[in-house]
Amino acid sequence: MGDFGFNLYWQTAGLYLLFFYTDVLDLPAATAGFIYMAALIWDAALDPILGVLVDRTRTRMGRYRPYLLLGGAPLALGFVAVFAGPVWPGAGAIVFAAVTHLLFRTLYAVVSIPYAALFARITRDSTQRGDMAGVRMVFGTLAAIAVAALTLPVAQALSTPEAPRRGWLILAAVYGVIAALCLLATAWAARGLDVADEEALPPRPIRDVLRSLAANRALMLVLGAVVLSAFSGTMFSKNLLYYFKYVVGDAKLGSAALAIGALTAAICVPAFAVVVRLAGKRAAWLIGAVPGLAGLVMWHLADGHGVTLLFAAVALQAMGLASYVVCFWGMLPDTVEYGEWRTGVRTESLVFGLVVLGQKAALGLGAGFLGIALTHVGYAPNATQSPETLAGIKAMMFWIPLVGGIASAGLIAFYPITRASHEKMVAEIAARSADAPVAPTKLSLQETVIQ
Repeated sequence: MGDFGFNLYWQTAGLYLLFFYTDVLDLPAATAGFIYMAALIWDAALDPILGVLVDRTRTRMGRYRPYLLLGGAPLALGFVAVFAGPVWPGAGAIVFAAVTHLLFRTLYAVVSIPYAALFARITRDSTQRGDMAGVRMVFGTLAAIAVAALTLPVAQALSTPEAPRRGWLILAAVYGVIAALCLLATAWAARGLDVADEEALPPRPIRDVLRSLAANRALMLVLGAVVLSAFSGTMFSKNLLYYFKYVVGDAKLGSAALAIGALTAAICVPAFAVVVRLAGKRAAWLIGAVPGLAGLVMWHLADGHGVTLLFAAVALQAMGLASYVVCFWGMLPDTVEYGEWRTGVRTESLVFGLVVLGQKAALGLGAGFLGIALTHVGYAPNATQSPETLAGIKAMMFWIPLVGGIASAGLIAFYPITRASHEKMVAEIAARSADAPVAPTKLSLQETVIQ
């Protein structure tokens, strides 16, 4: 339920917010891209800071649950504010968009990092984590299906020429209420799960934590692959609506393509969870990269040959996406144990914060680069685009994702953790804990005298 709620926010912002800025608020493409980039990079910069803060949180409600309990409602309100839109045009619209987006991303970081870190506390079994990642991604892709299929058609149906933002505002409110209820339910279900054996120990010094991160080779490989995938994938996903609106001539077909991709991913996620069980996470990622890259090539060759082939290309790419999300969220908690095994320091919140920082920074830089690139190729919102502009959009959607997809798969080929090695690491960590000397307790004056 937590992933369903978070993906109502993540998918709406990821798929539609840049389009909302340019084609509803009429912001210049470069300006819209810069706002999106700045807000995501701000969000990314907060993640490791919040990781340290969450690792040091000690409350009677647990380490992570307070953030879910207290942050869900403010996050929903921040999300609604993003789509409220200003009552004044021009510079006012730019300021309003920047302030509300920064507010939303701040609240999102405060709630999402504790939620992500909670995943590593539920079990240390690598196989179970692969299964759980599959279940999480099924619910995440179900939210993606709803967002992709409903957002643009419903927003347009509920809006009018006099009130072009009304439909977007209504949908944002509905998504926010559903997401807030999902987070409350998650916090209720997580009672007791965020309490670990080392809960009573004092927090580790920051110096030791940073050394642990630097020595975590598995984490660095996953981080590099995620950064490459996030940046290059942005060039395709955020251009999709522009392609269908200006190349095909129907933006609603773009929503249909997004829905087909999300539905395909939802179907394939359980299949790749099985592949993870049979072949391991590294092999599953590389297997999924094949249809993903094939879908890109098919998209490039299908240009001008009908919508059916374009939809089929999107479905192939969604198969690769399904493999990516299952393996990424399955690998990440395993890297926590890898770092603990190498250095003796366990810090799941900062590990998740660092990787999400890389992912969000790459997404933000991708959006900023896209806004500049759209301006460079001559894009003008709600106008007929020149052949050069359309050719530029098509080139961005193919070459950058292709190179990024190949490079990220190349990094994952060196990922060092297998199921057997992870079981061995967990056993060695447990043995060290059993052999560790027990810290002396503080005695009262009476107990000291008696002793």
